[in-house]
Amino acid sequence: MLNSTFLLFIVALLPFLILYYNKRKVKGKMLCYFLRKDKSIRGALCSLRSDFVIWEDKAYDVYPDFVRLTRYPTSWPSIFQEIVPACLYLEEDAVPLDWVNLDKRLERAMELRAALDENWLKKLVQETAPEGGFKFNLKKMLPILLIAAGVIGFIVIYMMRR
Repeated sequence: MLNSTFLLFIVALLPFLILYYNKRKVKGKMLCYFLRKDKSIRGALCSLRSDFVIWEDKAYDVYPDFVRLTRYPTSWPSIFQEIVPACLYLEEDAVPLDWVNLDKRLERAMELRAALDENWLKKLVQETAPEGGFKFNLKKMLPILLIAAGVIGFIVIYMMRR
């Protein structure tokens, strides 16, 4: 009886502990998405100080026109999420990007569209592939072939010992 009461107490208390944890985690912080040079996007909770945020020892400006509200943590059920301000930045630029009108900065908008494109890696490989198609390079494939031959050899020896 005591174990079931304890378990019921934990199950009833856990959602409130999660809500408290999330509120403490986002207090005084802003969710910032940073567009990197390798076309990846990294989201991070950054310390909010008056009119700028700090991320990796760099200060980024905060313009109220470019701030949007979003829920954090993104993958959790909405009942446990907190609404936090969010901004979009280029990693090397302290001025935020506009979420609505990306055409204001054409070169940056093109980078953002390329980063958000789900097939960007596929396109990158296709663009960098040689025109003649796939070329077999024996020097690069030799270690892989030797390892595969070794594994097959061990399997054959193991099977013959039985």
